[in-house]
Amino acid sequence: GATIRAAQLAPSPAAAVVVEQGGQILAQGTKLAPITFTTALDVPAGNETDFRGSWGGLIICGNAPITGGGTRSVEGVADTTYGGSVANDDSGILSYVRVWYGGSVVGADNEINGITFAGVGSGTQVDHIEVAYNLDDGVEFFGGTVNVQYLSVLFVADDAIDTDQGYIGKIQYAYVVLAADSHHGAEMDGSNVAGTSDQSYPQLYNVLFVGHTNLSPASPSSDDQFPSIIRFREGTGGRFGNIVMFNVATEGIRRTSCVDEGYTSDPSAATSRNTLYWSGNNIIQTVGSGVALFEDASCSGKDALSFVTVDPQLVLQPTEPDQNSLFMDPKPLAGGNSFIGVDTPISTNVDNTAETFFETTDYKGAFPSNGAGNWLVGTSWLDANARTPTDVDGILTCGDLFSDTTFRSEDIILLTCQTFVKGGATLTIEAGTTIMAYRDSTTEAGKAPALVVETGAQIQAAGTASSPITFTSAVSSSNLPASGLWGGLIILGRSRVHGFDDEPFNAEVEGIEGSTYGGLELDDNSGTLQYVRVWYGGEVVGQDNEINGITFAGVGSGTTVDHIEVAYNLDDGVEFFGGTVDAKYISVLFCGDDGIDTDLGYQGRMQFAFVMLAESSNHGAEMDGPNDASTQSIPSRSFPRLYNALFVSDIENDPAAPSSDDQTAAVMRLREGTGGEFGNIVFINVADNGIFQDDCGQENRVATATPPTTGSPDYLWISPNTLYTGDDSFVNVFEESATCSDAYPTNYGEGAADNSFLIQMPLQTDENVPFFDPRPVPGGLAFSNVDDVPATFFTDVNFRGAFGDDLWLAGWSWLAENGRIPESLPMDTSASGTLAEDTTWSGTVLLTGQVFVPAGITLTIDAGTTIYAYRATYAPSGPDLAGAPAVVVEQDATIMAQGTASAPITFTSALSDSNLPASGLWGGLIILGNAPVRGGTDTIEGLTEGGAYGGSESDDSSGVLSYVRV
Repeated sequence: GATIRAAQLAPSPAAAVVVEQGGQILAQGTKLAPITFTTALDVPAGNETDFRGSWGGLIICGNAPITGGGTRSVEGVADTTYGGSVANDDSGILSYVRVWYGGSVVGADNEINGITFAGVGSGTQVDHIEVAYNLDDGVEFFGGTVNVQYLSVLFVADDAIDTDQGYIGKIQYAYVVLAADSHHGAEMDGSNVAGTSDQSYPQLYNVLFVGHTNLSPASPSSDDQFPSIIRFREGTGGRFGNIVMFNVATEGIRRTSCVDEGYTSDPSAATSRNTLYWSGNNIIQTVGSGVALFEDASCSGKDALSFVTVDPQLVLQPTEPDQNSLFMDPKPLAGGNSFIGVDTPISTNVDNTAETFFETTDYKGAFPSNGAGNWLVGTSWLDANARTPTDVDGILTCGDLFSDTTFRSEDIILLTCQTFVKGGATLTIEAGTTIMAYRDSTTEAGKAPALVVETGAQIQAAGTASSPITFTSAVSSSNLPASGLWGGLIILGRSRVHGFDDEPFNAEVEGIEGSTYGGLELDDNSGTLQYVRVWYGGEVVGQDNEINGITFAGVGSGTTVDHIEVAYNLDDGVEFFGGTVDAKYISVLFCGDDGIDTDLGYQGRMQFAFVMLAESSNHGAEMDGPNDASTQSIPSRSFPRLYNALFVSDIENDPAAPSSDDQTAAVMRLREGTGGEFGNIVFINVADNGIFQDDCGQENRVATATPPTTGSPDYLWISPNTLYTGDDSFVNVFEESATCSDAYPTNYGEGAADNSFLIQMPLQTDENVPFFDPRPVPGGLAFSNVDDVPATFFTDVNFRGAFGDDLWLAGWSWLAENGRIPESLPMDTSASGTLAEDTTWSGTVLLTGQVFVPAGITLTIDAGTTIYAYRATYAPSGPDLAGAPAVVVEQDATIMAQGTASAPITFTSALSDSNLPASGLWGGLIILGNAPVRGGTDTIEGLTEGGAYGGSESDDSSGVLSYVRV
C-alpha cells in the first residue's frame, strides 16, 4: 500500500531508487494494496504521456552472471556495479509493484528504465509488476537470471521489454501496449560475438503484444526508430511460445545483426543458447500494410520463423490505444483462435536440467478467457483508472435479442455493447442477478454499453428486497463510486408522446439511433421493474449525449414499476419522455444532472420518491411541458402527479452538470408550461430555490388547499403544505416574472427551522455523508398538514415526505449496501442527548447520538431490550463529524441493565445484517464512577461533553450490568 512519490530537483540527477549489490528490496504489495512508485507532480487525466520522464526509476543490481563475466557499471548511475557468478543471487522481492511516469535523466546523459534488473539472480522473487508512461524502456534486463510472472508495460516511449548482456531468465504472462510513439514491444540483444557460450537467452511464454495502428517511434533514447513489435539482434537466442502480436500495422518481427545463432520452430532443437526457438503456433496478426517479418542482409540466409496470421479474437482491445482509451479487456474469446495450437513449455533447460518455472496453459497470450484471470486488477494503471474490467467470470452479452432470453441469478452478465431486446421478445432477469457493463463497446468504439428494450418487447425484472437486480459497472470496486462508467437502461413503449400524435410514431430516444418510441396505447405493457437498481451509468451513448440511468420513453401504464433506484449517474437519474407509466418507491442518489425528469407529455403517477443530490448535482426534479406559450388546452401536456417525495439537497449545492442546458440552482425546476400535481412534498437543505419556475405557458397554476377536480392536464397544483428547510436566505418558490404570474409567493408553503422533524438528517448532506435516517420523528412536523392523495393508484398516508415508519430503502439501496442508513427498525424510542429524568428503555431503542445519564438520574434497561446504535455522522449544522453514538453513565448516575440468559440486553449496530459483522460502527457503553484512580481523577476520551471519573469511594455503585452484550 505504500506510495513513493519522486520529485525532480534540478539540476540534480533524477530521483531514483538504486538497490546495490548485496542489498535487498522487500517490496511485497498485495492485490488490494499495491506498492506504487510515481511522480510527485499532479498528472491531469488525459495528459499522462506529457509526464513521462518526471523522475528516474527503480534500479536493482545483483551478483548474477552477465556476458563476458565480471562486473559492469549500470547505465546512468556512477560507481554502481552489477554482475558476478551467483546465479541464484537474491535481491529481494517485487510483488504487486508499479512504476509510473519515470525515465528521466539519472546521469551520464542517459534516461533510466522504469525497472532495471542488472545482474539480478533467480533467487529474487518478481511477480505482478508494471511500468507505465516511462520515457525510456519499461523493464530492462542486463544479464542475470531473474524470472518474472505477470508483467505489464504500458505506453512507454522506448522498448517495453529489453534484454541484453546474457540475460537467461524466464518471463511468463506479460502484457505490452504500445502508444503511437512507442518503439518496440520487446528488444532482445545478444553479445554480437560469434561462438560465445554466454549468449543472451530470454525465454518468454504467454505474452500479448498490442501494436498501434499509427505506430511511429519517436523515442528520445533509442539508437534507431524502426517500427517493429519485436526486435531480435546481435545473435540473441531464446525461447518464445504462446506469443500473440495483435494489430501489427508496421513490422511484427525485425531480425537484424545476426551472428552465428540458429533459428528453429522445433522444440526438440532448442538445446543451445545460440539457438532461437520461435513456435510456429505464435500469432502475428497483421493489418493494413503491416508485415510479419523483416530481415536485414546479415540474417537473409537464416531459417525462416514460422507463425500463424489469424485474429487472436480478444474481447476488447483498442487498435489505437492511448491514455484516453476508455476500456481494454485483453482476454481472448473462449474457444477462439487463441485456444488453437497452444504450446506446452519445453520441459528441459538448455543445460538439460528440468524446467520447473513455466506453467502449462490452454491459451496463447497473457490472459485466460475466464474473467477471474484478469491479473491486471490490483496492479495496473488501467485498473487504477477504471480502464479494464474487474476479475469476475461472466457471460459476455452483446447485440440483438430476437427471442425470449433469461439472465439467471447464478451468472454474472457482462454487457459489452448496446444490447437490444427486439419487438416480440421478452428478457427475463431473475431476482438477484447482477449485470456488469463495460465502459466502451466491443462493436463500435465510443458507444457505451446499454440495455434497450424496444417497442413491442418486454423486460421482466422482478427482484426482491433481499435479492435485488443490479445494473452496475464492470470496473473494480476500488474505482467506485463514480459516474459515467456505462450507459443505462432504456425502455421504449407505445404510449402517447407530445408532438407524435399520429403515425408514424417515430420519436427517437436521445443517443440511440434507429430505435423509436411512441403511439396511442396508453396502457401499453413493457413488462416489470421491481427492486431494480442502476448504478454508475450515464456515459456517452452517441450523438454527444449522456444517457439517463433509467429512461422510460413512451412507456405505458400497463408496465409495473416499483422499488427502482439510480445512483451516481452522470446524467439524469430517471427520465420520462411522454408515456403514462406509474411508479412507486423511487430512489435517486447523487446524479450529475436531474434526479427525476419528465418531458414530452408524461402523464403518469409517482408516489414515494427519495432524491438525494450531490454537491454538484443539478435539480432534484425537472418537469418540462410542451413549450407552447399560446395554447390553453393541450391534451398531451405534461402532467406528472407526484405525491410523497423527499428531496434532500446540499446546503453547499453548486450545479455543474456536464449535460444540462442550464445550471439554475433549484431543487425542483418547473418550466415550459408543464401541468401536474405535487402533494406531500418535502424539500430539505435548500441552498437557493426550493422550486424555480420559468417559461410558463397557458397552464392554470393553482394554489388552493386541494387540487382541482377538473381541467387536467392543463393545471399545475403545488400544495400549500409543501415543507421546506434550508439556508437562511433560500426561497421557497421563485417564479420568473417575464412569463409567470405570481401564483406562488416566495414564501409559499411551510418552512421549518431545521431538520429535527426527521430522525437523523444533517443540514449539510452530500455524497460523502456518513449516515442518516430520513424517516420522520413520530408525532413530529411531517405528520401534520398531510395532503389527501387521489383515489386510484396512490396509497393513503398520514405523513409528508417519502417515508413513514418503513424505511423502504433498507436492504436493497446503495445506501444500505454501503452502510449509510440503518435497517428499517421500529421508531418507538430514539435517544440522544442528556436524560432529564429517570428513564426506562424497553423493546427497541434507536441510539442516534451520545446519550448522557447525569448525576442523580437512573437509566433502567429491561431484559430483552435491544439498543441499535447509529453511525457517527455530520453534526446537525455542518460537515464536521459529531461524536459517535454511545451511552455515557456519568459519576453519581446509575444504569440498571439486568438481562437474563434467555433475554439478554443487546447494544449493537443499526446497520442491516448484510453489513455485519464489522468493527467500528458505533461508540460503546461508558460508565464513569467515583472509585480511586491514579492521580485522583481523569477524563475519558471521545465524548462531546463531560467525561470525568475517579474519586475515593472504593464501594461506589454505578448500578447493574448482567447479561449485557455490546
